[in-house]
Amino acid sequence: MVLLGIILGLGGLGALLEDERRPTSGRADTAPADTPATPRSTRPPEQSTPQPSKPRDTAKPPSTLKPQAAPPTGVVVLRVIDGDTVEVRGDGRIVPRDTVARVRLLEIDTPERGACFADAATSRTAALLPRGSSIRIERDAELTDRYDRYLLYVWNEQGVFVNESLVRSGHAKAVLFPPNDKYWSTVSRAEGAAEQAGTGLWTACPGTPEPPASTPDTTEPAAPDTPGRPDLSNGPPAGPDVDCSDLPGPVWVGPDDPHRLDRDGDGIGCE
Repeated sequence: MVLLGIILGLGGLGALLEDERRPTSGRADTAPADTPATPRSTRPPEQSTPQPSKPRDTAKPPSTLKPQAAPPTGVVVLRVIDGDTVEVRGDGRIVPRDTVARVRLLEIDTPERGACFADAATSRTAALLPRGSSIRIERDAELTDRYDRYLLYVWNEQGVFVNESLVRSGHAKAVLFPPNDKYWSTVSRAEGAAEQAGTGLWTACPGTPEPPASTPDTTEPAAPDTPGRPDLSNGPPAGPDVDCSDLPGPVWVGPDDPHRLDRDGDGIGCE
């Protein structure tokens, strides 16, 4: 018994010495005795829900500057003088580029200022040829008259043949001044239709009596008329229609007055 106790005592002492010699630095997984071990959680880690990314706004902010309108091309209407005369700026083909010129519409005649239906004719031409609009023009045999007006056929931006349209609506009459007769058949047919329908001036204005037929006269020809007003120049002779806007001032027209410039019958036109 005594021997057994000695053996057991020596074995315990050897184990104690063995523990003291064993290094503690390598036992990183051994927790200190006074530190309670932290239990591992069995819950799965929470996963964050990915937020949808906002689309990048790549659109450019609208410009605050208004786009500039392209300048009109071709011949441009500057103003309407009366029913059959307009002022334009040329494009270099028929009318020289950037030249301001007066255009007399060919093969038509509208009432003069102050006459019946004159205002209506001017308004109709202004509606067909608004200021700033582009027009297409076409010439005939004679390009200009003695007053440097361009004698032309005109189409507006909608393709309307303005000369013919004014006659068809009764705002003008068809008048032929040779040799410019390219569209005479078209314009004269339009007058026949307007007169038959009583359109425009054909109904609104009283007709003027036709001059009596001339009879042979065996008497000596009268001397040429002299101005009744020496201080005034003679009015223009018969021919392509002339307006007061084409003349520098009052003129003596006498009793004939081929261009209807005398409104009060005193022999003086464009007063």
